[in-house]
Amino acid sequence: MSNSKTRALAFLFVYWLGFNFLVLHTPFTVFNSPATGGINQVQYLVSNKESPSDLTNKGWQNITLPDNWYENNQHSEQVWYRTIIDIVPVHDDVWAIYLPLVAHNAAVYINGIWVGQGGKFEKPVSRNHNIPLFFSFSSKLLQAGKNQIDIRVKAAYSEQGFLDEIYLAPEPQLKRYYEWKKYIRVELVRWLTVAMYILSFIILSFWLARSQDVVYGLFALELFIWATHNLNLFIVDIPVSARLWEAMTLSTIGWTVTVMIFFNHRFVGMRSKKVEKILLSFSVLGIGIFFLPDISSVLHIGYKIWDTFIVLFGVYAIVHLLKVYWYKENPDVFLMLLAGIPILVSGLHDVLMFNHLVDRRDGWTMHYSVIPSVLLFSWFLVRRFVTSVSEAENLAKTLEQRVDKKQQELKQQYEKLKLMEKESVLAEERERIMRDMHDGIGGQLVSVITLLQEQSGDVFKRVREKVQLSLTDLRFVIDSLDPLLSDLPTLLGMMRMRIEEQLNDANIKLEWAVTELPEIKSISPRNSLHIMRIVQEAVTNSIKHSSTHKMKVATGVFENKIFIDVVDYGDGFNLLAEKKEQGRGVKNMQYRAEQLNATLLIEQVSNGTRVRLLLQIKA
Repeated sequence: MSNSKTRALAFLFVYWLGFNFLVLHTPFTVFNSPATGGINQVQYLVSNKESPSDLTNKGWQNITLPDNWYENNQHSEQVWYRTIIDIVPVHDDVWAIYLPLVAHNAAVYINGIWVGQGGKFEKPVSRNHNIPLFFSFSSKLLQAGKNQIDIRVKAAYSEQGFLDEIYLAPEPQLKRYYEWKKYIRVELVRWLTVAMYILSFIILSFWLARSQDVVYGLFALELFIWATHNLNLFIVDIPVSARLWEAMTLSTIGWTVTVMIFFNHRFVGMRSKKVEKILLSFSVLGIGIFFLPDISSVLHIGYKIWDTFIVLFGVYAIVHLLKVYWYKENPDVFLMLLAGIPILVSGLHDVLMFNHLVDRRDGWTMHYSVIPSVLLFSWFLVRRFVTSVSEAENLAKTLEQRVDKKQQELKQQYEKLKLMEKESVLAEERERIMRDMHDGIGGQLVSVITLLQEQSGDVFKRVREKVQLSLTDLRFVIDSLDPLLSDLPTLLGMMRMRIEEQLNDANIKLEWAVTELPEIKSISPRNSLHIMRIVQEAVTNSIKHSSTHKMKVATGVFENKIFIDVVDYGDGFNLLAEKKEQGRGVKNMQYRAEQLNATLLIEQVSNGTRVRLLLQIKA
């Protein structure tokens, strides 16, 4: 175990002990008693009468307030309290009676005159069990000497009845104590509940935006159910019977704990399907509380059985988070434990109070623990949502970049496809032209040559040679159109077939030294024809002017350029004489070299003349 984990767990243990001491043992209170002192020595009478004038003077018994009906076996839903106090002559100002805690409703009479009540006494009786009561009245109702105070207290169920000490004094001396207690017990809880409802709908909108992230939906549901449970703390006049209202209060606290555990499981990423099934079954069975026949059954089964299981489930929630922290040492889980321990301790306090095991004057506390837990989990979920939105934006940006890249690729593919289609059309057209030239003009030239061969004489011989040259030129043109001949060695190989016949007629031996060459992507049909014409012109010039019996065609790479050499081994030829005799021969070769962005060199070498064509490797 790491030192940080040990320190964290030790701190949580001390933290839990501290909360237990503060909540369960209550070393101090936030509600001070008025300095005037309270009235705690009274008499009580169990009676269903509605007015003190209807009460008998017999049967009254002495009792010390506070009076817990469950402990004093007050088996009635209504009890009257009476006390006689001596008051010195008073001035003409406003006095008040302050009841810090009463369950569920009370009406106050001064010397037989009604001064106020906390609500209706008809069923369902008004519920003020968490609300202090304050009744102002004129001091004229008081008289110097003895004054009789009667208080009618009615509870929804006999075991729930309660009356704390009574305070009687001028209004200014009591009001600040009442207002402070009402603010903490009622107004603060009311605002917390409204905030929980609002927050639940906000978190619900997050879930609707990210329905795949179920923690938002669970947290919204938890807030809504918990807020509904809090209604029992400040709603005075309930819209249903006390039996159904108590069933709703008990059921909602159970469902709050259940949904909270479901949320924890998913938020920390460690689920227990078995526990969830048990929880869900328990919560569904808890709905049966609504169908119990009377309020007595609801309270006994709910507070003694249902609440016991709720405490056990709350303990499981803390133990589960401790287990997760043990394995993961996640700071978020540590913060969840800091928020969860107050919920467990304050929930245990309220269960003990429901079952009359702690002083009821301490009041309910679990609803206050919602403040740190809601703030923490809201921050968690907002942070989670913001992170998810950021990730979604980054993903969308990345996706947009990928889409742009794919669009560019598709555009390039489309352009390639268009080029391929264009090349396909051109290839088909080339094929048609080549076929027409070969079968049409070529066939006719071959026929002419055949006819001329049958004739004798120098004229026919010269005509046949010219026609033969024309047929060779035509074949060069046809070869240049062939897309398969874009490779330079292949192109020269096809030329070899064309020029060997010409060389054989001139009794010249051909030395072939064509090698593999780097690919030149700029060889188009037009450029192919330029190369073939230059080589053809060089061969023709050598045949005519070199008086050679051997000729060499070679290729290679020189200074990062491809060279094509046509070398004769004859006497060489006079370039000026050739220009004079041929006119446009060399000029045409140079023009074609320029079109190829190439260099043409005609050089006298030791064993003859070399025509060298230098081609750029890159386009």
